[in-house]
Amino acid sequence: MTNAKQKKWLFRALLERNPDLFQANSYAIWIQPVRHFIAQVWVNSCRDPSMFSPSLSLTPLYWGGASIHSDIGSFSELFSREPPPAPFTREYFLQPECDLQPDYPQLAAWGQTIGHWELTVPEIDQIFTRAVEEQVLPLLRPMALDHRAYLAFYHSYLVPHGGLHDGQRMAIALAEGALDEARAVFARLWERHETDRYGDYEPPEPLVYPKRGTRTRSAMEAWDKASDCIQYRDERRRILEIAEPLRTGDRAAIAAILHRWEAEAVRIHKVERYWEPTPFPIEED
Repeated sequence: MTNAKQKKWLFRALLERNPDLFQANSYAIWIQPVRHFIAQVWVNSCRDPSMFSPSLSLTPLYWGGASIHSDIGSFSELFSREPPPAPFTREYFLQPECDLQPDYPQLAAWGQTIGHWELTVPEIDQIFTRAVEEQVLPLLRPMALDHRAYLAFYHSYLVPHGGLHDGQRMAIALAEGALDEARAVFARLWERHETDRYGDYEPPEPLVYPKRGTRTRSAMEAWDKASDCIQYRDERRRILEIAEPLRTGDRAAIAAILHRWEAEAVRIHKVERYWEPTPFPIEED
């Protein structure tokens, strides 16, 4: 399993060459200034200690970052040591049943030629740095700094891809100022949140993951219930908070709430010194 020391070594050259990047935690580097998004490159550990799996992700700070205490949200994908050849662009995979296309087997054949992410490969840190600089940063940087650039990508790729959950769709519509769309999504959320589905149940405080040797079935079920309850109530609090401003179309109040949600995420991830509060599109229209 890739450890924190190995990840720090992988990140070193990338951070030195790109002053707008910083290591936010043991496994990820983010783009700064942090405005409305967690735009990051992160490294997944593998069972084989000599291997790792890098990904990129982009998450609205004002929703995914604070509501579920997670930083991997609306868009994430793995990337390889080399960019995929034509025709295997990101849009290629929006085709219905793309895996049945006659040229699809070529992708697997290409994958066998470029090699895996292995720490034992000479200069793998330089290969990683080049891959991030050539494949990842040109995509993420514009969106990290400009919410409207993100919206263009969101509408052209993320929505057709269909991987967004309703909470995030509502928040993005709010930030965009698309209030009719936000109300339509809110209606679906309200059905699940008008009444607290956990009733009188209260999760333990603090919530502590069961230690090794105590992870019985009942202990893990209790953990899952408590964790799910906390996430659900975090989201429910936000749904209730936005209900009246959204009903009345109070754009100033909506923007203020979005900024507050964003500030919550900044505190959760301890990135206050990198945060640069900026207006949302709803404030600029």
